[in-house]
Amino acid sequence: MYLEKNINFKLSLSTENSSFSEMHKLLQLGYLLSEKCELEKAQEIFLKVLKRAKDLGEVSTVMEALSQLLRLAGEACDETLIKEYEKELDDWTQRFPTMVHPMSYYCKAYIATSCREWKKAQAFFLKYMREVKSQSFSKIQFQVLSHEEYIARGWTLLALCLLERGFIRRADWLLKVLLHRYEQKNLRTVNGFLYLFQGYLFEKTKKHEEALSFYQKSHTSFLAEHNWYYHLYVLLAYARISRLQQDYRHAYFYLNLIDKATSYPLLSALKQEALAEKKRLEQDAVDLFVDGGRAVVRTKEKGKISLRKQYVLLGILEALSKAHVKNEDTGLSKSEIINKVWQEKYLPKVHDNKLYYNINRIRKLIEPNAKEPRYLLNWKEGYRLAPGLRVRWVDKTYSKCM
Repeated sequence: MYLEKNINFKLSLSTENSSFSEMHKLLQLGYLLSEKCELEKAQEIFLKVLKRAKDLGEVSTVMEALSQLLRLAGEACDETLIKEYEKELDDWTQRFPTMVHPMSYYCKAYIATSCREWKKAQAFFLKYMREVKSQSFSKIQFQVLSHEEYIARGWTLLALCLLERGFIRRADWLLKVLLHRYEQKNLRTVNGFLYLFQGYLFEKTKKHEEALSFYQKSHTSFLAEHNWYYHLYVLLAYARISRLQQDYRHAYFYLNLIDKATSYPLLSALKQEALAEKKRLEQDAVDLFVDGGRAVVRTKEKGKISLRKQYVLLGILEALSKAHVKNEDTGLSKSEIINKVWQEKYLPKVHDNKLYYNINRIRKLIEPNAKEPRYLLNWKEGYRLAPGLRVRWVDKTYSKCM
């Protein structure tokens, strides 16, 4: 509450009267607002700091403000601003090579991670570490983080790069060393990162219970710091673990929370990650997916199956899917299928062979073993989809809008 009450006051400070101290307090406020997901306000503050730093000739602060603006542009997936800030940051780096702020490389690494260019990100994090340890950086009067926090964050994100590049053992060793060194020190965000990445390592090695345990620690750590920004990434991790453990209800729950929180344009990168996870969830959580508009059927065993112009097969599957969604313990009689698909009055001598033929064609397409059907079953005087089968259908009208 104290932070929010002082935002308007700090934003109203005039450029003429601002001192170095006030400028750096604004910079610190921008960091805190970023953690609280107040990204638009953080962006506004970093722009003010950038202007004041240029007026005062504070090179390192200019670079730090530009770096944070670059990171926010990356979070917003704004390619135009990313290029603009990168170019300006490179220009300042070339003009003042001995005064480069480490966050210049840190935020460039962030952009690389969002593009999943992990080798490039690792190279930037190494440059970041080199600058943090340099004598020129130690002489900077004002630093938002402690020197140890800068170093700990660098090592932690290097562990993530190693993990994403497939160096599992090396990443595991480094994370354990870092946990041993920093866990009891409670450096801001560091423990949250370490728990999150250790959980991700267990997730990648299919140790889901261990992964969940570390995600819960990360959850607790970020909540204690009121760091809502990285807490959203913990929710995304919860969604992945829930999907992998086939707890689809909770997976949808976590993704819906993220969806509500990422309605702002400046959270586009996280929103895209959540949408990609939702697609994976929809694929895993459904046994049979029928898309009427695209004439596509998908099963877990056979994947995507194109029906092309086989409209009769598609019509039968759509009719059975709709009936299944309404009540999975019932099906459709042969008379109902003929009426819905062929729009004709059922005549056994005319329609039975035609229906048997098309039911067998469907079974050959979607069943793992057509002789022992698991999807499309006989039912009384007709057919039904198997009880308990998770079915989703999209009709022709809706599919065209997707």
